[in-house]
Amino acid sequence: MNPERHMHEIVLSLDERNLAHVLTALALAGLADAMDPLHPNSRCWWAEDGFKLLLPRAKGELFAEAHDFVKSMAWVEGIGANEKCEVKASPHHGLFTAKGGHSGNPLLNYHDQGITSSVFKTFSGQQSPATPLEQQQKSLESPTEASNWLFQCGHGVTSWKFDCRVANHAYDLGFGSNEDQSRERDPSYPAIELLSIAGAAFFAGPQAWLYESETLHCRIWTEPLPFALASLAVIFQVPSALKLSKLSPAELRRVLEESSFLNGIGGRFYTFSTRGNAYGKGAAYRHFPEATLLSQSISD
Repeated sequence: MNPERHMHEIVLSLDERNLAHVLTALALAGLADAMDPLHPNSRCWWAEDGFKLLLPRAKGELFAEAHDFVKSMAWVEGIGANEKCEVKASPHHGLFTAKGGHSGNPLLNYHDQGITSSVFKTFSGQQSPATPLEQQQKSLESPTEASNWLFQCGHGVTSWKFDCRVANHAYDLGFGSNEDQSRERDPSYPAIELLSIAGAAFFAGPQAWLYESETLHCRIWTEPLPFALASLAVIFQVPSALKLSKLSPAELRRVLEESSFLNGIGGRFYTFSTRGNAYGKGAAYRHFPEATLLSQSISD
């Protein structure tokens, strides 16, 4: 019988108001779970100083696994592309894939719910997801090369626009950073970019987050939970006809708790909304600024 492995508490300085960081946390929880499936003592939760994981692995081991995983990711063109890819398919027709048999696409259309495109699709229809994916992978340094693998920073790499720190100086004014010639100065966080799209594609169940075409809701849970419950803990669904702004604080807390997939768990509820530009809601210029806090959970 093997002796019980030493448990490591890993604290990651992720910002719960940053959609890219929330998706990164879900991806890391999913990858940690795959390394030691159903380990009885493994847990993850959000604290005041970031996202925490308790697992029988050191941080270096987790980052090495995460690095190999995001490096294995690929975009597979779907319906509408010819064999030589001279004709590009629409982004919602393909799939992200990764080692271990993972496949998914958070860029799907949801016409039956009155939403013409996924809130995660922040770029124009002419751009293939393969382009930012390959740029991010090329710029990513390994854990042995980067002094801080998760937060390594570069410049000029295309973003999914989930990260509120990237290029918002341009988007807030109604144009992309290509137009104001600042793209090469834009910070880039390739590990966060890759893990965030992995989180959206494989670990988040993004269709369950849908509320309206420009908005996502999520709960930041503050009680330690098994890794396998992370993707459920983050979700809550509010009836689309319900106007949250009209509710009293007590009513709002009750509605949010009743709308959660896992009840009775302490946390904070946030809204992530894409920001339109000066010329309207052109898809090429949408991005996610910092989330808006809706409420504290009843059990917090």
